Amino acid sequence: MRRILAVLFWAGYACAQSGIEVPSLGAIVDPSGALRPVQGVAGNFFLGSASVAGVLSAACSERLCLAKTDSKILAASGETDAPPGAAVFGLDGDDAVLFFLQSRKFARWHENTLESLDWAVDGDVLSIRLGGGEAEIAVRRDSTVWVVRPDGAVVDWIADTAGPVLLLADDVLYATPDQLVLRRRNASEMRFDLTGAETITTMGAHYAAIRAGDAVYALRIEADREDLFLLPGSTP
Repeated sequence: MRRILAVLFWAGYACAQSGIEVPSLGAIVDPSGALRPVQGVAGNFFLGSASVAGVLSAACSERLCLAKTDSKILAASGETDAPPGAAVFGLDGDDAVLFFLQSRKFARWHENTLESLDWAVDGDVLSIRLGGGEAEIAVRRDSTVWVVRPDGAVVDWIADTAGPVLLLADDVLYATPDQLVLRRRNASEMRFDLTGAETITTMGAHYAAIRAGDAVYALRIEADREDLFLLPGSTP
């Protein structure tokens, strides 16, 4: 499994050796539950071969890619036994915090080990942001989404929305019934027309992946380069 996950980081190596470098942008979980690397450049993407099947959730950053099957956490460096069901990931460098949706437990992942955390927050956990040794968690209470600390203290309000939410390093990406909303730290917003978003995850360092039915989209989140793309093989 280690070799398979490493493909996500080194998919462009062979082409680079030939003098033709194909950027590897991250990975997505396709509608069949297969983890697939995303390569190419904005507006000209292609998906690599399915590397792992039975993936319930996944997240990738510049340095780390984790995938959750029913019973394991998979990484390029190995695998770890984990509680059943899907997970929410918060990535920071080589470390991560996970929330297991079925058991409602938090854990810290480091070098293929899981350490239980005694965090307890009210509401449905949607996303986790890590940075500077601190954690913030997006939770939905009724229809309202808040940002809280692990001790439950409220630090921000996001929106009244029933759609998915992703906490970025400084910003927030969330879905309404017919739009994606990218809210910057300075409170400015960009909106992209998209109906029926079901999940939003980190696809890589500069992209978020959004699944809507049988379609998967990539949203470029870099400042001044924002754009929404339909990934190959998707049916909008």
